Amino acid sequence: MTRYTLSHLETAACLWEAVLELRDRPVTNPDANSRVLALRKCVDILGTAALRLVVVGWVDAVEAAWRAVEGEYPLSFDWDFVPRWIADTIDWSDPRHPVIRRKPPGANAPVTSTPPIGDDAASGRDGHLALLARARAALVAPDTFDPPARYALINAIRASEYAIAACPLPWPIEVHTAVIEHRHGMNIYVAADEMLLDAEIGAYCREYWSEIDDARDPNALSDAKVTSSYFECHPSESCTKDRVRLAPVAHPSPLAAGSIEQGRYCVLSTAHLTVHTASCLDHWASWPPSDRPIDIAASVYGWFVPTRAIDDDRRAQLPQDLLRLIAFGRARGFQFLLFDCDGSDVDGLPLHHW
Repeated sequence: MTRYTLSHLETAACLWEAVLELRDRPVTNPDANSRVLALRKCVDILGTAALRLVVVGWVDAVEAAWRAVEGEYPLSFDWDFVPRWIADTIDWSDPRHPVIRRKPPGANAPVTSTPPIGDDAASGRDGHLALLARARAALVAPDTFDPPARYALINAIRASEYAIAACPLPWPIEVHTAVIEHRHGMNIYVAADEMLLDAEIGAYCREYWSEIDDARDPNALSDAKVTSSYFECHPSESCTKDRVRLAPVAHPSPLAAGSIEQGRYCVLSTAHLTVHTASCLDHWASWPPSDRPIDIAASVYGWFVPTRAIDDDRRAQLPQDLLRLIAFGRARGFQFLLFDCDGSDVDGLPLHHW
């Protein structure tokens, strides 16, 4: 003799309650309308008592389906899971014999597996886009998602909501930065892309255009042109551009990357220097650092020269060709110039054959 527990009886009651709810208060969409018509026809042909016995026979199946998703299903068993299981699983096409639908595997087989929540492949911007694609697929073709896959998707969306709510920066982004050094200190600019950053720098240059010897109207120049002209001509100001990766707490950068000081330099041929300037650099590299007009370092085949702003007293000690090259590097965001005898010639810069 089959024995039923209180849990079985409660499940049977939930099933019957859900059938009556689906019959009397259908959801207003085409699938639900066709389902309710088939269900009502089934009631008319079988009768309430006979249909109730059929529904009770689904207890084991619905409880097995519930056990498969109980740990991750976000909503209630009685008011959500059971009605959804009936709508997704029961075939009402034969009014004399409603049965549990068996879908054959194949191209249109239901989706039953989803990436685990918290997996690296499902995190970050790409993971969020993938989640949106899964949600769209579920809306476009709901019949291809069986209940476990649907509930897993709901859970993944919920986890994504929590992650975004917990942090204003849900995944790493790269921003563009600039530092303008001037006699009063420095200005720091941050923008989402390089075009916006250039517009900010250009606005600064136009505001202080009168500090350089240039008769052109800065408002008639592009952001790139006004910026390069301003910092090449200004005697003491500099602009350094860079890109910075911002990461939320959930996506920390490796410790090593944060502990290593980094910089940017460009390599120029020593042919861009005059013989006199090259000789000066050779001598200065051998002097004590406090005696040098500029803090340089000798390499095997040339010299490292910083591009940061120089005070007027030190500028007066530097050759004009070196000052122009320093301004060239600073305007392009380089922190150092490496003059190397094997370096490439740069178009637009003077060449001295020696």
